[in-house]
Amino acid sequence: MEIVLIGLVILLGGAVIYFNRSKGFDVNSDGKVDAKDASAAVTNTVEGVKAVADVNKDGKVDTADAAVVAEAVVKKTRAAVKKTATKPKAAAATAAKKPGRKPKTAK
Repeated sequence: MEIVLIGLVILLGGAVIYFNRSKGFDVNSDGKVDAKDASAAVTNTVEGVKAVADVNKDGKVDTADAAVVAEAVVKKTRAAVKKTATKPKAAAATAAKKPGRKPKTAK
């Protein structure tokens, strides 16, 4: 259960950083970082998540939207894993083609 909570905190923290990345910590641009900035950051994050997750644009994020978003995340994750898994093989093949070089072996 603790792992799920830690993952959720990391996910939420990442969302706050992502949706407020252009403004830095001073979200409301008043020259200081305070509770108002935290409130504005949360508001920006909620609006940003709604805009991304409301796939059918009906003004609500429901289970149909969540299923589409989850499917897209799974596809991107599989593509990233596949790309990462093929990098060592491609690097070894490239190194093997170059004369005088031994391919690096994975540890």
